[in-house]
Amino acid sequence: MIQLSDKAIQTIKIIFNAVFIFFIFFLLLKTAYYTLPNDWLFFLTSDAVENFIFTIIVYLLYYYVLKYKQFWHKASYLIFFIIIIISLASLKSYRIYNEILLERIFNYFTQFLGVIFLFYALIYFVNRLEVFNHYKKLEVELDQAKQQLLRQQFNPHFLYNAFNSLYSMALKKHPKTPDTILKLSGMMRYLTDDTTIKKVRLTKEIEFIEQYITIEKIRFGEKSKINFTLEGVTSNVFIEPLLLVTFVENAFKHGFYTNDYNNFITISLKVSNDNLKFKVKNSIQTKQHYQQENRTGKGLENVKERLKITYPKKHNLSIKNEENIFDINLKIDID
Repeated sequence: MIQLSDKAIQTIKIIFNAVFIFFIFFLLLKTAYYTLPNDWLFFLTSDAVENFIFTIIVYLLYYYVLKYKQFWHKASYLIFFIIIIISLASLKSYRIYNEILLERIFNYFTQFLGVIFLFYALIYFVNRLEVFNHYKKLEVELDQAKQQLLRQQFNPHFLYNAFNSLYSMALKKHPKTPDTILKLSGMMRYLTDDTTIKKVRLTKEIEFIEQYITIEKIRFGEKSKINFTLEGVTSNVFIEPLLLVTFVENAFKHGFYTNDYNNFITISLKVSNDNLKFKVKNSIQTKQHYQQENRTGKGLENVKERLKITYPKKHNLSIKNEENIFDINLKIDID
């Protein structure tokens, strides 16, 4: 359902009620003009008069009667309305058949109730638009909260790997350890500041990925097979923050346990024709007994949920695990 502003809802309610009442009143005046004063019985049993009376009953029910807290107040008004409806049904039966039969009265009575319920449903729906709109707002807010929670779940994973890298570099007394810490502080700014908004520039996500790769290359060596290629214009593209990074983090987590020259990570990003194509392919390093984990990876499940929320029916994600190679292909419509 489309989310409307409060002002738009009030405008719709006023226009609907005004048009509805005007239409019913116009039909009443038109019927009166052609039937009065010659045929009062036909006028009183015409559809225009019936709809006019039904409209009054419906508005009294919605705005007045049903607001009573005491049961007997409501019951007395309902009985009064039923008497009016039965009277109209009796008059109509007499005018058409020149006699009053209970079967025909019942038929007209049920027909009139159907019209009243229809009128009431229309008025109820229009005058309760703000309630339906409120549910829509709650749904949007829940989705936003869920997105924020899913984003924040990435931070511990990233920090865990980043500190492992720093620990490894510190043990080796790597000369670029201070520079790596500086790069990490810049990446932390992206994690804490920019990811609190709904969408970020793709260039910021790319910059984060490049810094991430730089840190990992320092850890595993410049000769490590880590490649990142970029194609297309990315300056005016906005995406969900920390979306692509999750796939990169997953590749390093499962692809580079040791500095094995057979390991590789290939990342490519292409933007063209209102769509984004992101591919990550990495080798899967066989774990040693001391590297076994009881934890199940939640990063990919996390990003799948985020894609469903932020890009419903606008994305295609393919994940393959074949012959010790993990292959991810993501396509997003960014129009």
